[in-house]
Amino acid sequence: MYGKLPVGKYCAYLRKSRADLEAEGRGEEDTYAKHERILFDLARRLEITITEIYREKAGTSGERISERPEMIRLLSDVEDGVWNGVLAVEVERLARGDTMDQGIVAQAFKYSKTLIVTPMRTYDPLDPNDEEYFEFNLFMARREFKTITRRLQDGRVGSVKEGKYVGNVAPYGYKRVKLPGKGWSLEIHPDQSPIVQLIFSLYTDPDPDRRMGTSRIANYLNEDIKAPTLRNVRWTVATVNGIIRNPVYMGKVKWKSRPLVKSRHGKSRPRMELDKIILEDGLHDSIIDEVTWKRAQEIMASNSHPPAPKGKISNPLAGLVRCGICGGAVVLRPYVNNPDALMCSTARCKNISSYLYLVEEKLLLALRQWLDAYKAHMETETTQTSKTIDIRVNALQEAAKGLQRKLKELREQLSNLDDLLEQKVYTVEKYVSRSSALTDRIQEAEAALMQVQSEIELEVKRSQAKAQTIPQLEHVLEVYPTIQEPAQKNELMKSILENVIYTKEKGGRWSGAQDQFTLQLQPRIPK
Repeated sequence: MYGKLPVGKYCAYLRKSRADLEAEGRGEEDTYAKHERILFDLARRLEITITEIYREKAGTSGERISERPEMIRLLSDVEDGVWNGVLAVEVERLARGDTMDQGIVAQAFKYSKTLIVTPMRTYDPLDPNDEEYFEFNLFMARREFKTITRRLQDGRVGSVKEGKYVGNVAPYGYKRVKLPGKGWSLEIHPDQSPIVQLIFSLYTDPDPDRRMGTSRIANYLNEDIKAPTLRNVRWTVATVNGIIRNPVYMGKVKWKSRPLVKSRHGKSRPRMELDKIILEDGLHDSIIDEVTWKRAQEIMASNSHPPAPKGKISNPLAGLVRCGICGGAVVLRPYVNNPDALMCSTARCKNISSYLYLVEEKLLLALRQWLDAYKAHMETETTQTSKTIDIRVNALQEAAKGLQRKLKELREQLSNLDDLLEQKVYTVEKYVSRSSALTDRIQEAEAALMQVQSEIELEVKRSQAKAQTIPQLEHVLEVYPTIQEPAQKNELMKSILENVIYTKEKGGRWSGAQDQFTLQLQPRIPK
């Protein structure tokens, strides 16, 4: 249903569906090229001009708005009243997610009075009939999406029960091969499978003195035999753990081992218990026998330990100290009969550990020295700095006024283009060219204005922060030694420090080198 559309600003929104991607995979025309042609033909018939295209990246999920960056940008512009109408090949392209997302889309268009233009119909959100028809189409799109998703999931479960491999990437040690009919399976990789066998052999060695943990195995593969990985990166503990846990190596196929769980906090993939996983005999050959695989799971279960309670901090310098040799995190190493120490978390790093209390003492001493130097610097430069800030802020404010005047002129020019198009002074092609150029200049001016305004705010904040720096540092130095709770100490240090670089290349308890380490501080001070 079409009427005369109002002269104004129109854009297009493009998103590929799963069916579009499958069609492209069969060699059909690129979906975006086809949809652009359809929408530009529609715009010419309706005598409107598309001045911007919001194009989702190929493969972007259509289920949630939060997963579609271009849709988020479009809705923001729609809510700001940027567009008179949005063109789409189908109304379902805008929203086929849950009812909450559909409501967000419907409200954004309704409250901004933005039209939705498709080849089949123009939807006016202020027209009750159009609104009802729009919401009905979104509801049907959601039902279709849920039906397709359920069929896909049922198909994957059916394939797993037939012993087929449903993953997109073969696990290390295998190659993914196409079955004669429908589906995929695995074939043993001649170069990688011996590495998998070696990992299980080292981890389950009957002799406890020869048995290796996952950290030692990763180091052995990296340093001693230089075994290649799947993506040509270094072996990690997580990679070795993943191989040991994977039942595919004893000839099984699995599904729902880490299902996608959605909550109001976002998405996660928790690791499921083995009895909750769909586990079937695979069509592929095993690399490891079942006895060895189960023995590996028993060892892993016996070596596991419960995670620390959420929010519990035992290291007062957690998240602050980095290794000066490898750049890794420096973590707490607790001892029973000796003081706790700080050590680099990277395996085989040559940075030597130190007692935590020694690091804290030297850190407080360095902060006192830095505070004295900062006080002296502030006393000599306070007047000069204040004048410099005033001059800079005034200059930035004048620049902001100039940009605001420029923006007003550009927006008036863009508004006049509609009149020229209506009077047929400009052709559609010339209108598109001019409006696109003016839109680019407006966006550049708006970005420049935002940059100038942020610099003004930053200058003011710097001035205020510098005045607060000295009392804040004095407070930390006074209070820190009196606190026992590591979490409170950590919060204090993070309020004044960005990070600390720790380096200690000479060790030895009896050599007198216990405190022979260096600390490089980066205070959280405005520059």
